[in-house]
Amino acid sequence: MATTRHPTAPRVTPGIELGIGSVAVVVLTVMLASVPLPLGLAGMTIAVIVGAVLIPDWRYSLALAVITYFLFVGFVAGDMGVLSWRGHDALWQFVAFGLAYIAGLVMRWLMHAPPPD
Repeated sequence: MATTRHPTAPRVTPGIELGIGSVAVVVLTVMLASVPLPLGLAGMTIAVIVGAVLIPDWRYSLALAVITYFLFVGFVAGDMGVLSWRGHDALWQFVAFGLAYIAGLVMRWLMHAPPPD
């Protein structure tokens, strides 16, 4: 007997998507560790947007955004894993990550919203 999947059931467990996203963000962090800070910030915020769009559960996508932010602060903006917040720059970087996460949620909502009648 063939089984069918309910249309609202997730494709895979969101925890697995979080794990895959975390590995992807670590690889991205290694690649962006030696680039200028604005380029690293842009790359990491794009990763947050993609994670928020692709992971269906907002809690797991938020967890990926937090992991991405701490990897950015520790390895891209900081010195080899030292989490150091540098005044107003850290505040603006935090705001950039927050806005990227909200933009990703909005993009996901727009992609999955039913078309108007």
